[in-house]
Amino acid sequence: MAKDKILSAKLKQQEFKTKSTQLKTQKIAQLLEPQFQQSVEIDDERPLLKISNFKDYLPEENVQNIINLKLKSGPYKLSMTPQTTYLAGESGHIAAFNWRHKQLECEFDVKEKCYDIISIAQRNFAVAQKSCIYIYDPKGVEVHKIRECKQATKLEYLPYHFLLAALNQNGQLTYQDITQGKIISTYRTTPSPLCLKQNNNNAILGIGDQMGVVRMYAPNTGTSLTSMLCHKGGVMSMTFSRDGNHLITTGSEGTVKVWDLRTQKLQSQVAVNATNLALSDKGVLAAGRGTDVIMWKNCLIGDLKTPYLRYKASSMICDIDFIKHEDYLAMSTFDSYEQTVVPESGEAFFDTYEQPELQNKKQRLETNVRQLLEKLPPESISLQSHRIGTIDRTSKMIIEKEQKKQIEEQAAKKIKKQKKKMRGRNKIGKREKLKELERDQKQQVKWQEMLSDALRVKRAEKEKKKFETKLLDRLEQIPSKEFIRVVS
Repeated sequence: MAKDKILSAKLKQQEFKTKSTQLKTQKIAQLLEPQFQQSVEIDDERPLLKISNFKDYLPEENVQNIINLKLKSGPYKLSMTPQTTYLAGESGHIAAFNWRHKQLECEFDVKEKCYDIISIAQRNFAVAQKSCIYIYDPKGVEVHKIRECKQATKLEYLPYHFLLAALNQNGQLTYQDITQGKIISTYRTTPSPLCLKQNNNNAILGIGDQMGVVRMYAPNTGTSLTSMLCHKGGVMSMTFSRDGNHLITTGSEGTVKVWDLRTQKLQSQVAVNATNLALSDKGVLAAGRGTDVIMWKNCLIGDLKTPYLRYKASSMICDIDFIKHEDYLAMSTFDSYEQTVVPESGEAFFDTYEQPELQNKKQRLETNVRQLLEKLPPESISLQSHRIGTIDRTSKMIIEKEQKKQIEEQAAKKIKKQKKKMRGRNKIGKREKLKELERDQKQQVKWQEMLSDALRVKRAEKEKKKFETKLLDRLEQIPSKEFIRVVS
């Protein structure tokens, strides 16, 4: 101990603070243990998946599709199609290659930070760069630039509606029609978004934020359709099932949860500190944790106790995704792109009428034309997608009112061209007077409609009262049973 009393008191205070912080950290660690969370911790002693163990038993086609590419400009974002892999590095390196034939389609450097990449129609792809969103063709030539979506960090594409959804750092969500080049809607969602994912069943977007809340959005509504409190910490990643009935999320507190969207209740959970999630067509869940990828086979049923497979990557995993109708899992890391085999993960049967996977140039053009003809309007996106195609039971009056409102809104949005008049007849004062007259006329029309509605209500009430009085008069005229007995 020091000789000075003041110094000794300060040292005692520091010792007390350090001991109290140690006790707090121990308590927090105990609370975060799987026993308190009613979940099961995965045994790290389970043997990792090694391709060399079953590589000899695979056919040559599958062995050739096991890929491991070393890259320099990481970390990389990933977007997969049945034939092509799209990669976007944070430093500006962009590449697209055919993973089936091992052919490089395009490779270039934009010398700008890239946040996300996604494939869109006609084999084009969109990249969320620092300045704005750029659209490139399969050869890497710049086709279009979307300046309205600035500082976008997350991208999603709705193929049946031809809509490109972009989410920026401030939580502004924008929907753009890529066929017309027009922005359909823009609105604020949440100030701290972390992830964006599409429900392929009904084309609704889910956004997870730092508060642990997942919100669902559609382009025809400015507010969230539903919101769910999924985690105590931030929602790091999420994915939807193929039928759209289940939602799987991972939080910063170190849990992976499976939710039933029909009841919005928790179905099962497991303690895994994962940062990326991917779900295959057959329900195989892959969770990226550091350099490991853990997989479960029956996660939608609730079996998260025992993992199905494990895979060890060369470096920290940045993004993962399953390839549709194939037994492959693609991973992008800080310095590589890896692709491995996951047995029983892909659905072998697919709808050839919708979009055949292996197409030639003529078939591709035919499918593009057919998809444009069958394009769905943005108003068809809703949580209850089963109602599409059914009979609309709303009354004719309500439909006519809605149509009138839409026509009035469209007319108000149109910019009226000012007529060139003689000198002195087009002054600012006269323009303002005309505007005031138009406003007064609109207010008069509104007041007249309100008065007419009030008069209708009053008339209906009077008619009801008259009808009731008539009934009472008739009942009074009818003699009672007791009077009839006395007379008899």
